[in-house]
Amino acid sequence: MFGKDEPAELQGPPPVHLGVPMPDPGPAPGCDVCAALSEQREQARKRGDMSKVSDLNIEIRNHPHGAG
Repeated sequence: MFGKDEPAELQGPPPVHLGVPMPDPGPAPGCDVCAALSEQREQARKRGDMSKVSDLNIEIRNHPHGAG
């Protein structure tokens, strides 16, 4: 294991600092699409598919809620 007294070329990159994850977005009131996406997210969470949960969170956040 390399320490801080090793030459710079042997030290490796600095650590990555991740922020606190964002909370799950809630469905927009009255939006049937958001409600369906939220239900899909809960089903994905129950089966342990956290990648799908993340995808659905993004879709809910980006959904225009009937704008258009």
